Amino acid sequence: MKRIAAIVLPSLACELARLEGLVRDEPFAVIVHDDTSNETHPGAILDAVDRQAWQYGVRPGQTASQAAAFVGKLQIVHLARERVMHALGCVAEMALGFGTTAALELCVDAHQPSKRDFARYPRGAGAGPYDTVWLDVTGCARLVGGDDLMCADLRERARQLGHRARVAIASGPRIARAIARWASLSSPHYAGSGELVVPRGLDAQYLAELPIASLPLPNDIGRWLLKLGLLRVEDLARIDRDKLSHRLCRRSRVGAKDQGRDLLELIAGRDDMPLRAYQPARNIIESASFEHELSGTEPLLFVLRGLTSRAMARLNARGEACSVTSIRLAFDRSVIALENNTRSQALPNETHIELELPVPLAREDELLRALHARLERLELPAPVITLTLVLDGLTPKAHHQLDLGRGKSADPNALPTLIAELSAWIGPRRVGVLRLVDSHRPESRSRLAPVDWADQDRRKHAVSVAAPDPRLSLIMPEPTRILPVPIEVGRLIPGGLVNAAHTLYLVDRLRLSARIDRVEWWSPSPVCRDYARAWLRTNLRTPSPHAARSVDEHAEYGEAWMYVDRRNGRGYLHGWYE
Repeated sequence: MKRIAAIVLPSLACELARLEGLVRDEPFAVIVHDDTSNETHPGAILDAVDRQAWQYGVRPGQTASQAAAFVGKLQIVHLARERVMHALGCVAEMALGFGTTAALELCVDAHQPSKRDFARYPRGAGAGPYDTVWLDVTGCARLVGGDDLMCADLRERARQLGHRARVAIASGPRIARAIARWASLSSPHYAGSGELVVPRGLDAQYLAELPIASLPLPNDIGRWLLKLGLLRVEDLARIDRDKLSHRLCRRSRVGAKDQGRDLLELIAGRDDMPLRAYQPARNIIESASFEHELSGTEPLLFVLRGLTSRAMARLNARGEACSVTSIRLAFDRSVIALENNTRSQALPNETHIELELPVPLAREDELLRALHARLERLELPAPVITLTLVLDGLTPKAHHQLDLGRGKSADPNALPTLIAELSAWIGPRRVGVLRLVDSHRPESRSRLAPVDWADQDRRKHAVSVAAPDPRLSLIMPEPTRILPVPIEVGRLIPGGLVNAAHTLYLVDRLRLSARIDRVEWWSPSPVCRDYARAWLRTNLRTPSPHAARSVDEHAEYGEAWMYVDRRNGRGYLHGWYE
């Protein structure tokens, strides 16, 4: 038997209106619409009201003129439907960490009445027909300890996103939504667990105590049933099924026969309505607007921590990691124009900071360290009024094997965090790993490339190749360190003095190592070199060249890799042996 969790956000529209700074402290109501205009018509229908307006008698479903009769100074704000759907999508992404399929809508029949006809919101809240997120948790509750703990976890995750939620689990989506919207924890059914969980096979019994308004009935049929004295679902269940179906067919409109049959199945505790799977976007966006501008990086980092927490909660629910993150800062144009004595329209009022992470990150503390390293050096030209965090470049999260030794092995998250922090400090193009390149020129045999952890794992599990011929190391032994750019030292002979990196060296002896002849002959400057292994002596006590050639007990020896360019006869220092 399937199990569906319904996450009802009873105050979603009011919470979004407060979050975006659209309302003041006085009573307000919200209209959710698709229009771009914010004009309020007298016949506009309210979708949500706050608690203070509810106490004065304002209800969702009333028109603006009817609500003004109860509260003369009622503030009516307009909220875009896209903003509501985005908030529901954030909750759905969070819920995906607990179930297999999340949905914002049900696959309803096109012949059924509109969703507004079914909208009923207890306790004076809601966001129009869009205030519920469904989650298919069939077989998933045992992974978190049971249905009770899953309800508590889902409610806590919604609270972290800034929403008050009511969570219920039942055998169908509409039953779970009715329980979440209308059931009370004071009922004897939920006294033991304290959560709105319907046991398997008892959906009809738990649904019977709810009012008629909890059923997905059109408003006209709901009012007709109330006139007949049918107040609860159990009153409707006592009526003969054939008679009830016949009466509903006469009172309903299009699709009455199917609607009556579906209602009878729902009263009996059978809800087979399918979910329409929610497909999240390929990037995660979290933003915050401020009524009072932020001045300085300290309050900016404080707000950024909250945005990062919400964004990483959605990212972890997907099981992914981000490789690109960006921050958009919108400044107050009037302050910028005042400081520059120019018109505000001619000045840019937004700054875009993009950070390419060398390794994908999936933990909040790791991403914060990388962002802090970048923002701490930022100079703000004006107070910030909007902050937006975008996580992009999403890839599957890498999972590491658990350590049975309890701390004996290296932390797999330490190196990615360090690389991301260094990349934020000195730039992503200066942090990476060395990769071999097919080239005969010694200084061009390696290059700095970004870290690819998938490639590193493939290299670990790849079949080992045959070891190089040891005779090659005798022909041309490679030094420990090769300089990216050779240093010219002048004439190179045994017993001579060379000056490299502001240090005077005495060439004790030389041994020919290898010869490179006309490498990259097609280029304007082919390479013709004679390499030698040189023993150098430094820390000479006398500045005289003749005295320096004598043996000094305080001298220090080093082995260098040097060559003579046969085209001009000059010597160069190219590396060191350690």
